[in-house]
Amino acid sequence: MTLNSNEAVDDNEGDDFPWETVGKRSSVGLSKANKVAGIKVSTLMSFTKVAVCRKLEVTMGRVSEAIVFEKVDVTMGYIKDLHCLSTTTQDIGLGSIEKVHIHSQEELVKMALEKLDMNPPQPSPSAPLEPIHVNAVVVEDIKH
Repeated sequence: MTLNSNEAVDDNEGDDFPWETVGKRSSVGLSKANKVAGIKVSTLMSFTKVAVCRKLEVTMGRVSEAIVFEKVDVTMGYIKDLHCLSTTTQDIGLGSIEKVHIHSQEELVKMALEKLDMNPPQPSPSAPLEPIHVNAVVVEDIKH
């Protein structure tokens, strides 16, 4: 059984998904995973319920629901539901994808966040922060 995740990265590539909160690569091999997320996700002879990634590689595995932003490579595997952008590349060898659902980038990011039980990134405030004034009283003077 293998479930790996590498260091987090700060790399958004133009979409609003917080990729810095997931690993660069995640892989599931000879096992079952409920949720897996990463910049690149690989499955080998395994079952994954939900995969969220930029690039997905399914080699002799099964993915029930995939949310993919850039590229899908299905060698001998199977994806039941693929949610992707109209620009997502699909490479299919001897495997198959049952249903493909095309979404806008905003819809795909929202769906990915919901599936991973994550909160959307908060926009930075447009107005500058104002300092908070604190009145402090010295209670005890410490001398060295």
